[in-house]
Amino acid sequence: MAGRRQDRDATPPPRAASPPPARPASRPVARPFPPRSLDARAAPAAHGVHEIRGPMFIDTERGTFEDLRPAPAALSRRDFEAELDRLVRAHARQEENPGSISCKGCRRCSSCMFCNGCEDCTRCTHSTRCRGSSNLTHCVDCAGLHDCAYCVQSEGCAHSNYLVLCRSCAECTYCFGCVGLVKADFHILNVRYTRSEYFRIVKALEEELGISRQ
Repeated sequence: MAGRRQDRDATPPPRAASPPPARPASRPVARPFPPRSLDARAAPAAHGVHEIRGPMFIDTERGTFEDLRPAPAALSRRDFEAELDRLVRAHARQEENPGSISCKGCRRCSSCMFCNGCEDCTRCTHSTRCRGSSNLTHCVDCAGLHDCAYCVQSEGCAHSNYLVLCRSCAECTYCFGCVGLVKADFHILNVRYTRSEYFRIVKALEEELGISRQ
């Protein structure tokens, strides 16, 4: 009995079960990137951060990018002229005077006040039958003038006052029938007169030519 008990006691303990072999780490499934828009405009992604999308070359050193989108197809001469003609005809049919106040009989004038019968003018006031002009005050029957006042039947003049029947004059005052003068005053037909002579001759000419300032 003692021998059998000794043999039983001498039996080695059972071996612990070995852990199952480790499985290899699974690789993440590759997912396709969402399709990017061809629009390369920068859209704000967060405060102080802009996200730029589209095909381009990014210079990380300089912090600049170059748009690589193909240039738009060039218009043919025929298509360009046809579209330009359509736009011109559509504009000519407009009658509105945006931003204008108390304008009567005016067409396509913007930001004008108290004008009558003007067309395609901008920021004019108290003017009558003027065309394609801007920043006029108390002008009558003028065309293509800019920043002028008290002018009558003049064309293509700028920064001038009290011109009558003048063409292409700039920074002039009190000129009658002058062409191409710059910084001149009291001239008639490009000839200089004294102040008194100027008003005497102009009065007679206006009566002879029937010039109206209204």
